[in-house]
Amino acid sequence: MNAPRRALVVLAVVLAVPAAAYGTLRFLLRDEALRPRLVAAVEQATGRRLSIAGPIGLKLSLVPTLTLEGVALSNPPGASRPDMLTAGRVEASLALLPLLSRHVALEQVTLIDPDLLLERDATGRGNWLFGPPRAPAAPAPAAAAPATAPAEPLQLSIAAAGVQGGRVAWLPAPGGRTETLEIGALSLRAAAPTAPMELSGQVTWRGVSLAAEGQSGPLPRLLGATAEPAAWPLRLALSAPGLRAVLDGAVSRPEAAAGWHATLDASADRAERLAPLLPGLSLPPLLGLEVQAELADAGAGLPPRLLSLRASTDGGDLGALLPGLALGAATLAIPAENAPPQAEAAVTVRGTGWQLQAALPPPATLLSAAPWPVTVALRGEGISARAEGMLAGSAHRDWDGRLELQAADTTPLLQALALPWPKQHDLRLATGLARDAAGVTLAGLQLSTRELALEGGASIATTGPRPAIHGVLHAPRIDLDALLHPLPAASPATSPAPAVPATPAVPQPANTDRMVIPPLPLPFGWLLRLDADLRLTVGELVANGITYRDQRATLALAGGRLVADPVSLGIPGGRLFLALRADATATPPQLALKARHEGAGLELRPLLQSYHLPAQADGRLELDAELAGRGGDLRSQAASLNGSLGLAVANGQVDVALLDRVSGELRRLLLPEAPAGGSAPLRCLALRVALRDGVARPEALLLESGLGNVAGSGEIDLGQERLNLRLLPQVRLGGVGISAPVRVTGSFAKPGYRLDQGGAAQAAAGIVGELASRQRESGVAALGQLAEALAGRPGGGLPDCAQQLAVARGGRAGPVPPAEARPEQRRVNPGELLRGLLGR
Repeated sequence: MNAPRRALVVLAVVLAVPAAAYGTLRFLLRDEALRPRLVAAVEQATGRRLSIAGPIGLKLSLVPTLTLEGVALSNPPGASRPDMLTAGRVEASLALLPLLSRHVALEQVTLIDPDLLLERDATGRGNWLFGPPRAPAAPAPAAAAPATAPAEPLQLSIAAAGVQGGRVAWLPAPGGRTETLEIGALSLRAAAPTAPMELSGQVTWRGVSLAAEGQSGPLPRLLGATAEPAAWPLRLALSAPGLRAVLDGAVSRPEAAAGWHATLDASADRAERLAPLLPGLSLPPLLGLEVQAELADAGAGLPPRLLSLRASTDGGDLGALLPGLALGAATLAIPAENAPPQAEAAVTVRGTGWQLQAALPPPATLLSAAPWPVTVALRGEGISARAEGMLAGSAHRDWDGRLELQAADTTPLLQALALPWPKQHDLRLATGLARDAAGVTLAGLQLSTRELALEGGASIATTGPRPAIHGVLHAPRIDLDALLHPLPAASPATSPAPAVPATPAVPQPANTDRMVIPPLPLPFGWLLRLDADLRLTVGELVANGITYRDQRATLALAGGRLVADPVSLGIPGGRLFLALRADATATPPQLALKARHEGAGLELRPLLQSYHLPAQADGRLELDAELAGRGGDLRSQAASLNGSLGLAVANGQVDVALLDRVSGELRRLLLPEAPAGGSAPLRCLALRVALRDGVARPEALLLESGLGNVAGSGEIDLGQERLNLRLLPQVRLGGVGISAPVRVTGSFAKPGYRLDQGGAAQAAAGIVGELASRQRESGVAALGQLAEALAGRPGGGLPDCAQQLAVARGGRAGPVPPAEARPEQRRVNPGELLRGLLGR
């Protein structure tokens, strides 16, 4: 054969072989031939039904591409939906040579818009584990069998896979929450079917777009087709702006997603980037978050084992939780599995720095409903605090433990909390502290400072309509002067501006109708916001430089009604008994007070000295008061007062200088012969007034001293602040006792005094008659009897001390001065008296 002929033969072979191969490929991969073979091959490899709703196409090229439309791979029985995988389109690149041995080797499979659901059944088996091939169905009659039915299914293998669009969903347990991963583009590639896979792509999880890349073991091992390698490696890195997470580990049973061990390294430049990934969790605005964790599989249905953990943050502004609060560098570390976590943090509150340390229970306990043992320590600025106890209850919000606090000076703590007081030194606090849904309880309280000592127990109940305080507290010592002393104000950063001369005030005309009793609001409002049942005792109380000893009080407040009874107060000079009742629910609010001395009375001189008043009187003051009023302020209460007030002093002493404190004009009218100095005996002071609707009318009004005697009657209107009194002094002029009645009228702000034109005898009779009448009206049987004795006195004479003291005491017995001969009285003309007083 010559050369041209051989060339033609070679050319014909070169042209004929591809043509024959193309014809053969078209014949083998035609729809009616390939569809049943492909379905059978997938079912043989997976044990699942494959359905292809659309046509099967072929794109011929150097690497032919097979296209499938409307592909669905079924789920195993009992799954949440019929199909495990659906895809709008599948493109598969074929290797030609394996076809000659009836092996479909797919070099690249691309799923377009797939919907893949990975889930476990009730036994924990994943739907990605493919079972053995199904038993062949019974053969159909020969006449019905298609001529193209395959005698033997094809073998199937995949070298690389890709995804365009679509989603992957994960349902960890039946009835659980499904997590969905939206896929932009994803590629899985291996150099050979048994080689490791490389992963890269772009996915979206919970609205956050993530770049994904990683490596894993071979695909057949994941599908359970082989047992090699024994430890299937996996590395996955996800990243987004400001976010990065790397998972690196190995899986001993990848086909069951079990037996895994991995390390996680994640970071976020700020916490707000994690908000979409952690819905429902309120994250503080922290910066520089990092987490390194070692995790391991704990078994089906169990949370992962946490082998170690270290979480840290650079801190952030937590002012939304507490004004002025900032978190510095903070770490949380779990060095080993089931080791107690250790937390450390730098905390700044309004410029004051603290170091916080906490010991938490092991992770297994944290993930359980069992109580959590917790220890928290705080140190800084000379202050240390420690809380140790158990967190339990719903969401572990209940606390039962002990609190200890020590501070050389509480100023830094007060400044951090923006509290002006109480500043304390050498503070030592120890108490049991319990908190639950019902409230807070302090037990075994021991508080000691230079300024205060307190012990006992108390609780605050929060389940009722109002907070309710119950407690028994004893304070051996309280120095209110030191406690309430405000902290020194911070020095201004800049120099103060020069003072501007004040504009001279324009003189205002005097207000002759001004009121003396202020409309000071009374604190009835807080009675409606709190309930209380308290027993309080104070050994020593210092207030305004005055020391009070042995204070005892029992308080009951419920539904806006307060009862403070009994209240026993040790004051300078004696003891005082009080019983207070207040009703904030009444309209207007009501207030009632009972007060009386305990024992023989209150010693006047130490009482006056303690309140820095001139000690110009001596003797025992007896007090008996029972008052009730209405209104929300002091003026309204005074204007509505009902009840009685009694004061009594017998066998005392008074300094003449005390008289200078009385209005000069009134003093000259009542006691014209008072010397400039020295003292005088105070035989008796008897005062008792009955109050009705704010008007006080004397039932007893008598002063007997070595300087003279004064009796009186009339009324004092507390509502209008008006005076209408008739006083009858009895003084000695030239050895003769004379009397001239004095009228006191006008207002509290501007009283007026004048001599009464009536005679002394008539004035005395009028005063005695009015006092007797008031005593009969008092409603006290003893006072009615005293009124009879008073009414029987001869006209013109003043009441005697014994009778008036008994009235002032409410009919109770008490000391009386010795009898004294009364001076001779004679009628005096007021004009002559004035001329005598003026030396004319």
